[in-house]
Amino acid sequence: MLVVMIDLDRVAPPPEPAPRSRSWPAAVVAMALALLLTGAAPIPRIAELRQVAVTAGEAGPWLLTSGALYSTHSSANGRSDFDVVARSLTTGEALWQREVAWWGEVPVLTETGTALVLATRERAARPLVLDARTGADLVDPDTYTTARPAGERVLLWHEPTGRLSLYDPAARRVAWQRKSDGLVDAAVTSDGRLLVLTGSDFVTLALSSGDLLGRVVRDEIWGRELSIAATAGSSAYLLGRMNLNAVRLPGSPLWSAPLPLPGEAVPCGTRICVSGGVGLFALDPATGSIVWDNHDWVGGADGLVRTRHGHVLRIDPETGRVRTDLGPGLPADDMLLRPGSGGVDLVDLTTGQIRAHQPGVQPGACRRAGEHLACQKDGGQVTVWRLP
Repeated sequence: MLVVMIDLDRVAPPPEPAPRSRSWPAAVVAMALALLLTGAAPIPRIAELRQVAVTAGEAGPWLLTSGALYSTHSSANGRSDFDVVARSLTTGEALWQREVAWWGEVPVLTETGTALVLATRERAARPLVLDARTGADLVDPDTYTTARPAGERVLLWHEPTGRLSLYDPAARRVAWQRKSDGLVDAAVTSDGRLLVLTGSDFVTLALSSGDLLGRVVRDEIWGRELSIAATAGSSAYLLGRMNLNAVRLPGSPLWSAPLPLPGEAVPCGTRICVSGGVGLFALDPATGSIVWDNHDWVGGADGLVRTRHGHVLRIDPETGRVRTDLGPGLPADDMLLRPGSGGVDLVDLTTGQIRAHQPGVQPGACRRAGEHLACQKDGGQVTVWRLP
């Protein structure tokens, strides 16, 4: 018989202490491995935008380009004249400033090659073609009546002589001249053809020489208030007050589609999308027939559309089917400008992550050009920041 004797007076030794934990590096490694294995990316720090330029006071019409900010300001002389100021995005300093005598409607600023064009659709104000680097006149304003950007060049028309000229600002010379009964609008195709809309016809010219390649007489059904809305493939699209017209280049009319209050036409996938006051319409480019439409959408391009409630949707342009609701905001290249807490959140369209936040501005007052974002604040000043 086995008897076990227990000494109740003896105190058992304390248990050995557990080894000091060295688990925090392992935890970090485990988290990193988990991120790699799951494909998840760490949430980046929300960056602060670095200011690179700001206008000196309230600005009127303004233009942001890859290298400069052009802005207009009321002249101190109290007349309808205004000052044009060019500001560098590298130094933030003013490159040049000049006074412009102006009357009529608000000017539109366009950088065309090394030229800055100030023009309107009406003839109340004489357009100007300025050197974007100095602000000086590149062409004598008395030698032309109408100016329209044409790729890296400027198309000029002189009403008294009926002379149509293509000016090359890089070479500082007129490339060619020909007769024309007017100049309403112009565009350059990807294969180097110049499209010119006049008061009586729509012509296709060789950009290099001005030689006539094709001509279509403007029909009454097209309407008077026409503009060249888009080019896609071998076709051009002319937007009227109540229709969209297609021309097979160099000069064969295709179709005219009646549309209610069209405002913009852009290629979207293999369709032509027309937006306006009553919604967004996708047309078959071969026939002009409506493939799909949505009266809640107010515009869009590149597979993104905006709704009347301010949301941005990613869609299939072939069918109009919604793929993703990206939330409120305005698209700006690869980012979404979303109303944030007292400002704008810059959201990456690919990851959905906030890349930066800029207080004191609203998406509708902002424009993007490459690596820069410019916004006009409530006081009228325009500020430019470099994107992270």
